[in-house]
Amino acid sequence: MKRSPLLPRLRAPLAAAVLCAASVAAQASVLILGATGQPGGLADVQSKIAATGVVGGTVDVFNANAGTPTLALLKSYDAVLVFNDTFNKPFASATLLGNVLADYVDAGGGVVEAGLSHATIPFGGLTGRFVTGGYDVFNANNNQNSCGGLGRIADPQSPLMRDIDSFSGGLSALCYRVTPKAGASVVAYWTNDKPLLGYRTDHKGIVVGLNMFPVSGDVQAGLWDTSTDGARLMANSLAFAAGELPEPGSLALLGIAAVAAGLAGRRRARRL
Repeated sequence: MKRSPLLPRLRAPLAAAVLCAASVAAQASVLILGATGQPGGLADVQSKIAATGVVGGTVDVFNANAGTPTLALLKSYDAVLVFNDTFNKPFASATLLGNVLADYVDAGGGVVEAGLSHATIPFGGLTGRFVTGGYDVFNANNNQNSCGGLGRIADPQSPLMRDIDSFSGGLSALCYRVTPKAGASVVAYWTNDKPLLGYRTDHKGIVVGLNMFPVSGDVQAGLWDTSTDGARLMANSLAFAAGELPEPGSLALLGIAAVAAGLAGRRRARRL
């Protein structure tokens, strides 16, 4: 078969495109928006995510029990992870936070909504336009202990599951009786078949639903087991929400370059 003379001329630009994509990905920065009653809880989540190396930029924290971030602050990050400890340590304002998160997604930002913010309003769950406008992945419900660990994987090829070998929620294994909203896809389930991880891409920014409490058993006995891949689940979710983890094999090299260029443009626009 005759070899196309175009291929040799494309190899160098394509290789450069891959390097370009990698360098753009390395610039992503994320914010942990947490309201937690565990002393050292925010620092624990921050250090666990940073240690994975999946997020190449800064990993900062914001105490969402003490205040609500502005849109200008959120736009200085590529993705945020939001969680709370229900009514034990609620958001400063679940409504204002939900409104600004929706604005952030509208501006192209990525959001990872983790437990226990999936609770109903009386139990301190997230509300505002993020919920009423259909930005969240899961329908609200309330606490169900002992969900177990990683169970059925609906989409093993998803980049959200990259390098995830095991996950145990610990003795308490906090999760919720959530169901996916219309427009959302579930990637993995707990062993009791409740959704663990899902996402939606029908808004300008990507939203991931992570039905686990981010603080680990290093801080409080009974929370997720740090010998398993809970940190990687959070880091993958943030990288995916930031647009850094395309489906394996789903994009040609030129497509990867286009994604990289788009991400760079999106970041520049958000930070102006």
